[in-house]
Amino acid sequence: MSASLSGSACFRKVSFKPMKYLFVGLLFLMLAATAGSRTIQPLAKDKCEVYGLIYIEEKDRAYADYRVYVEENESMADLPVFLEDNSLYADRSGMWYFTKNRNEAHYRIFLEKNKSFADFSVFYTNTRSFAGCR
Repeated sequence: MSASLSGSACFRKVSFKPMKYLFVGLLFLMLAATAGSRTIQPLAKDKCEVYGLIYIEEKDRAYADYRVYVEENESMADLPVFLEDNSLYADRSGMWYFTKNRNEAHYRIFLEKNKSFADFSVFYTNTRSFAGCR
C-alpha cells in the first residue's frame, strides 16, 4: 500500500519556478512604482498651509510642489512671507526657512518669472506679524 501512495499524483513534487518568477516580477513592479514617491508630508491644499522648510527648485519646475511668483507690492500678493533665520521658528503660516537640502524640505517651490504660470504669489515682508493668511 505504501508503494501505491508514493507514486500517486498527490505526493508528486510540484515545480515552483513559475511562481518564483511571478513573485520576483511583482516585487520588482511594486518597488519601481514606489521609487519616486515622497513620504515627507502631503501637499497642502491651501497656500496658507505652506510653511516650514522650503527648497527652491532652480532647474526643473516639474520637481516643484508649487510654482510661486514673488510680488514687489504687498497688496498684490496672495501670501505675505517672513523669512526665518532659524528653521525651528518656521512653524506657522507665512513663516518660511529656505534650506539647501532638498530631502529635508517640507515643500519644494519653483520661482516663476511670469505671474500667470504661478500657483500663488508671495511678498517677502520684514515684519514677522504681517506674515501669513488673515
